[in-house]
Amino acid sequence: MTAPSPAKTWYRLDNAAKIYPAIMRTRHTTVFRLAALMREPVNPDQLQQALDMTMPRFPQFAVRLRKGIFWYYLEACHKPALIEEDVNNPLRPWSRADAKSHLFRVRYGDRRITVEFFHALTDGYGASVFLRTLVAAYLSLQGVACPAGDGILDVRDTPTEAEREDAYKRFSNFKVIHRPRETRAFRLQGTLLPGQQLSIICGVCPADPVSQAARRFKVSVTELLVGVYLYQLYRIQQQGGYHTERPVRVSVPINVRRFYPSQTVRNFALYANPGIEPAYGSYSFEEILGLVHHFMRYTINEKYLNAMMCANVAPEKSLLLRISPLPIKNLAMRLVYTWTGESRFTSTVSNLGVVNLPPEMASHVERLEFMLGPSRYNPVNCAVISTNGQVVIQFSATMEETDPQRAFFRHLVRLGIPVRVESNRDWDEFGGK
Repeated sequence: MTAPSPAKTWYRLDNAAKIYPAIMRTRHTTVFRLAALMREPVNPDQLQQALDMTMPRFPQFAVRLRKGIFWYYLEACHKPALIEEDVNNPLRPWSRADAKSHLFRVRYGDRRITVEFFHALTDGYGASVFLRTLVAAYLSLQGVACPAGDGILDVRDTPTEAEREDAYKRFSNFKVIHRPRETRAFRLQGTLLPGQQLSIICGVCPADPVSQAARRFKVSVTELLVGVYLYQLYRIQQQGGYHTERPVRVSVPINVRRFYPSQTVRNFALYANPGIEPAYGSYSFEEILGLVHHFMRYTINEKYLNAMMCANVAPEKSLLLRISPLPIKNLAMRLVYTWTGESRFTSTVSNLGVVNLPPEMASHVERLEFMLGPSRYNPVNCAVISTNGQVVIQFSATMEETDPQRAFFRHLVRLGIPVRVESNRDWDEFGGK
């Protein structure tokens, strides 16, 4: 057991979280989703029991969003967290009313256990720790003992301060402050789906052919998938006849824990935006893949990431910003996000990588799934997670047209990677709408 930690009644938002309350809109969900597809139907009563067992282990998630004079903050929420039935169009945006209760949802379907998080609370890694711990607690009620460790917390342990620290503040050394200068990027345009409808297209691939294709090109799996997607976005741009010379970029979240050891389950990620400049000339797939590879290897290292981290943390130290009322801060953050945020990239590929499950859990979980909420300017986003020898690639979109998704999966097939496609909409194997 870890040493007891005094209960907290409120938490400051971490550095990455501060932007999300300011920018949440109907068409910008700031919500993401992780799911475990079980091999047997989910028992709702046992899932609720498992959630009740899990919540005391994650006090930093048992909170609601509150508005202060100078900043938003997280306040302990003593309402019980209740499970909900899953829906065909998930990732409903958090409204101001929703934010007064828990900032996550636990859903269940026939065989699926799902968690949806408002991004102000945690990142993909933190959500995966919560989901795996929840599934372990659920299986324990069925007589299956899953060992703690490697991303699964023991619900009997006392939470630690290290798990809820703002790691950005601890690791920012402020030797250099650097924010990449980027111009406005090409944007996908199409017919917006009505209301809260969401197009979900999921490709399930065996992991070995994906790894073999990456080795063939001498790149990582993430670089391969980003390269394929970037190339297909570039082709769509050139065929569309509009903004054909704007940069095409793909935003890639980076789990900074790889470089700065931290146990935090709050946000601790930065972003790299590899891309091309069509104004310079035409590009082949191999050329784009090479550019992605070298860009990622140049930028994803401890020193470069620290310089970007410091650029994000630096405004918090500004006396003028600190004493400015919250409405002024919100306006300033929205303007900054407009100029340096999602307008600077075309879409996102977030790869949580290989998530290992202990054999006891793996025998009851068919696969894990990961999904991003589309945003106002980027109506199509891609999320990737690998487990049990499968790579699961999920596209979520508020756009009716499916050209980017269809082109992406066709390209994988041409590379010798089998793909099984699933969707919440009418979809033939590689036709779509």
